[in-house]
Amino acid sequence: MTDEEKKEFREKLLEDCKTYNHIDYDDDENLVELFIDATFEELQELIPNFDPYMMTARQRLLTIVFVKDLYDNREKYQKDTKTLANAVSSMLLKEMYKGGQT
Repeated sequence: MTDEEKKEFREKLLEDCKTYNHIDYDDDENLVELFIDATFEELQELIPNFDPYMMTARQRLLTIVFVKDLYDNREKYQKDTKTLANAVSSMLLKEMYKGGQT
């Protein structure tokens, strides 16, 4: 994948995350990009052979849901332990044990 294709991929993922979060403005764009980067780091540690530019549909959905969870609970995470919804945890476990194959 070329640098231009990666840039286009990231822009599309950012737009998908903003749509999923119902963000109609650009004020929080840097924050959403940070959440995407943090999610990629987390998934790279948890899913063998994870490639953020060759994600399965489930991995893409996990990324968007993780970002939404981080965005929606950004104040909560400053105080409480991080927890994921059962569906997200289930999808992550499946990715971990299936090896994230594309």
